[in-house]
Amino acid sequence: MNIMFIIAVVSLTLQFTTTAALFVLGGAPRWRRVRWFGAVAFTAGCYSVVDAVAALRAPGDADTSWSLRINLFLGTLHAASWLVYTNVARDGQWRSLPRWVRTTVLGVTTVVGIACLTGIVASPQRELLSVPSFGIAYERNLLTPAGYLLGVIPFALLTTSAVGVWKDRRRGVEGTTPVLFGFTLFILAAIEEVLVSAGAMSFIFLGDLGYICVVAPVSLQLLRRFRDDADQLDVLTEHLADEVQRRTDERDRAREQIIEQQRLAALGRLAAGVGHEINNPLQYLRFTLEELRECARDMDNEHAATMIEHSFEGVDRIRQVVEDLRTYVRPSIAELAPLDLREVVKAALRVGAPQFRQGITVTTDFGAVPSVIGHEGRLVQVILNPLVNGMQAMQHAGQSERMTMQVRTRTTADGWAEIEIRDQGPGFSPEVMSRLGEPYVTTKSDAGGTGLGLFVSRGIVEAHGGRMSFDGAPDGGAIVRVALPPAQPAKVQALLERTPANGVPVIPTSSAVERPPLRVLLVEDDEPALRALLRGLEMEGVTPTGFTHGEQALSWLREQGADAVQLVVTDLMMPGMSGWEFGARLGEQFPALRETLVVLTGGAATTEAQEFVQDEGLLVLEKPIARKVLASALRRRAGISVAE
Repeated sequence: MNIMFIIAVVSLTLQFTTTAALFVLGGAPRWRRVRWFGAVAFTAGCYSVVDAVAALRAPGDADTSWSLRINLFLGTLHAASWLVYTNVARDGQWRSLPRWVRTTVLGVTTVVGIACLTGIVASPQRELLSVPSFGIAYERNLLTPAGYLLGVIPFALLTTSAVGVWKDRRRGVEGTTPVLFGFTLFILAAIEEVLVSAGAMSFIFLGDLGYICVVAPVSLQLLRRFRDDADQLDVLTEHLADEVQRRTDERDRAREQIIEQQRLAALGRLAAGVGHEINNPLQYLRFTLEELRECARDMDNEHAATMIEHSFEGVDRIRQVVEDLRTYVRPSIAELAPLDLREVVKAALRVGAPQFRQGITVTTDFGAVPSVIGHEGRLVQVILNPLVNGMQAMQHAGQSERMTMQVRTRTTADGWAEIEIRDQGPGFSPEVMSRLGEPYVTTKSDAGGTGLGLFVSRGIVEAHGGRMSFDGAPDGGAIVRVALPPAQPAKVQALLERTPANGVPVIPTSSAVERPPLRVLLVEDDEPALRALLRGLEMEGVTPTGFTHGEQALSWLREQGADAVQLVVTDLMMPGMSGWEFGARLGEQFPALRETLVVLTGGAATTEAQEFVQDEGLLVLEKPIARKVLASALRRRAGISVAE
């Protein structure tokens, strides 16, 4: 076993191991290109196999030209593989190669292959090669002139590939310097092998060492890239895991918000329905009390008059409770106006100023916000609630003279106007945080809190199309945010141009006010309420005709004609035919009367009802309403002038 055999075995072992690894690695989408380097290593390994077999032959063997011809062809394939590897795209597709590369590779391998098969590259003349320093003596065939000529081809291909590596180095590609150095050693080893084959020098063949010199640095370069890709993949995996977790949390929060919104919407519908059921009997109770008050006045019974006034206070308190419960219903058009939330906050701070005399510092930061559409009084109520809650929480925590409450306005990323109120109290406990805004959930149960403040505030915000959120400050304390959508210019213009005819009229102060005749058709499904309305309107000089079902009212109009009445009043929430359905039928059959339609409602409990009462062509009056206010509003709606 001689040194040439050992070098050849080491080389082929390295080359074939590299080939196997690269073909496995080349299965990854980003690594398809390295399959061509696998071809480089494979052809180098095959070259070393031939050298290993040739190194074992004894001097005097019949024919040794086969090794020379095979190695010339394998050397050409090896050089062609290098040319492909240095020019192919990352996807490793043959069609991604420049046309000149494909033509060159196919042309030279075909020419050299045919020449090697025909044997024109190797001379039958043999020469004994002796290298005493390595104890080697063997015979080898000499190249023919055609063989020398074709032997230039691998050198040209390798030189072209080396130039490509040098260009990569100029562009700053990592790891190209060792590869360029390996190319230099490989080309020198190839020149040495040609000189030995030509008999110009006596030494062992170094071609196998040249293969090792050029394949090894590229393999190391690829391993570094593989490590970098693995590190990047690890980072991306962590990022993806974080992103998946974040998206999962967002999905869970969105689902919780949807469930919460559905629950609150159901509460709102329930509140509106309860309000409607309370306001109907409250309406005829108020009318009855008004009659009793007049009777007591006629009888000059002061005690009865006092008791009746107390009853009116009770009616008003019930009406206010119902109004608070109906905050999940959008305000009527008549109550809306373009607002600057900064002014709303300032108004809330003025209202709450007397409660900030305990040494608590209130700081403000009024950033620019878009105009919003809303009910100023209700929004002041919304802002006042967390202001007072925060103040009480800080006082309860003690040392309030060193605490600060921050109030600021800003425009959110989605263009909404937002108010943020931040205190330095104990904040919200985790078990309460998720339930804030539900009825009877309070953080002040020990201080007499009812749990309706935030519920009402949240209902007001959502009735305005906004959102109310609660959070904890990193350094302690609570954060309450109220965000409202920006006002649309067309809506602002419509509100600015709104006529006062849709407003609630002033109560006449004189009992001797003139009462022009007025004929009214009234639809009210609650019979006691209908009787009270008919009696009360008659007492105000109005001639009413009433029905408990919309179809009955339409049939009467068809019989009597549209001139039988001057305007039509309908309840909103009715079984069988709702107020908006009655309005639609009225518009189809009696368009002129539809323009006079008045809605007298105890609450809009459905989406359809809420959308219907937003019609600017309607006059919407809330139950319970005073008798004189109702009569005056109807006369104004009919275009009858009333002296007040």
